[in-house]
Amino acid sequence: MFFQCLNQWRQDKSGNVAVLFALALVPILVVVGAAVDMSRQVNADRHLQSAIDAASLAGARAMEDASLTDAEIRQIALNSLDANMTSAHDDVACTNSRVAIDRNAGTVRVTSDCTMATLIGGTITPHSMAVANGATSKANVTKLDLALMLDVSGSMRGSKLADLKTAAITAANTLIDPSTGDRVRISFVSYSTAVNAGIYGNAALGRPANDDRDRDGLNKVCVSERTGLAAWDDDDPGFNKWVGDDASSCPTSSLLPLTSNLSLFEREINKLTAGGWTAGHLGIAWSWYLIAPDWSSIWPSDSAPHNYTEPHTIKAVILMTDGQFNRRYERSQGNSNQQARRLCREMRDENVLVYAVAFQAPNNAKRTLRNCAGDESRFFDAGNGSELLDAYAAIASQLSALTIVD
Repeated sequence: MFFQCLNQWRQDKSGNVAVLFALALVPILVVVGAAVDMSRQVNADRHLQSAIDAASLAGARAMEDASLTDAEIRQIALNSLDANMTSAHDDVACTNSRVAIDRNAGTVRVTSDCTMATLIGGTITPHSMAVANGATSKANVTKLDLALMLDVSGSMRGSKLADLKTAAITAANTLIDPSTGDRVRISFVSYSTAVNAGIYGNAALGRPANDDRDRDGLNKVCVSERTGLAAWDDDDPGFNKWVGDDASSCPTSSLLPLTSNLSLFEREINKLTAGGWTAGHLGIAWSWYLIAPDWSSIWPSDSAPHNYTEPHTIKAVILMTDGQFNRRYERSQGNSNQQARRLCREMRDENVLVYAVAFQAPNNAKRTLRNCAGDESRFFDAGNGSELLDAYAAIASQLSALTIVD
């Protein structure tokens, strides 16, 4: 009986499947777990890349605010990374995240080394998986060099000059704020019968800095136009390229080289006084010189214009008159209107944006200004002080749109 039962047990194979299944279960679980972990890793990698992209972009946008320090920009980028990773993958631990800021290149690079626990980590498979990514974003740090040409001829006396001062100061305040730092700079030149180049005049005339042959002070150096080939370009002053000295009178107010100092700009604008004729071509020439790279040796180092070819750089002038250009000099190469139009063409050939504002001006002046702008969208016809303010505000708005992120 006993041997019969033993024989039956030996021949019974009904439990083999269970044993084999038990033996196979471990590698099956490992394979399935590995497949799931691989899928989780791919998913986590995708979310990490998205979070890093957003963080680098947040850092780049922060860099556009010149009032922020590197430490503040770095923290903004890291906060963005943490927020995006927490909301997307709370099982991913990122303990080594880095932010590299390059202000010269205008870039912010974010990198992060993260880990994620495996489902069945242990002796057979790793306890965790590595996830690492990086991204670089470029800030829009567009620079603007802007020059205002301001008519202070006799017809601008009284309320017209007051309106012009208000419009210029309002435009400057639209363009410059703490976030723009020194990447947005504005300058101006006043003109009437001629241009008063002030303390910069002797250098442009090729004279010693202390030359006061007119005995009216170093702050008043009246200049006329250049002749020869130099009349139509922005080459630096030099032999055969000095500015003219034929002007016998000019405004008491001078010019202001490029600056981001709003207080200084407003203080100098408020010094403007009116009187004299209208040598518009001289105002145009000197507005170009204020933003011309070749004139860097004339201006203070902080006012040195950017190069035309410098990436993300905009050059612009705003021309303004209330009257016909009616003053020329003995050595002139054409009347004031003819010279003005050619100078404007030469400026536009250097990709300078030319805006023009006619302020209660006659038709002849409007035609010259329209021609100078070269584009109807950059010409403004102001019939009163309110329209003048609107014109400058519109121009400032257009230029601001060019210096912010798309």
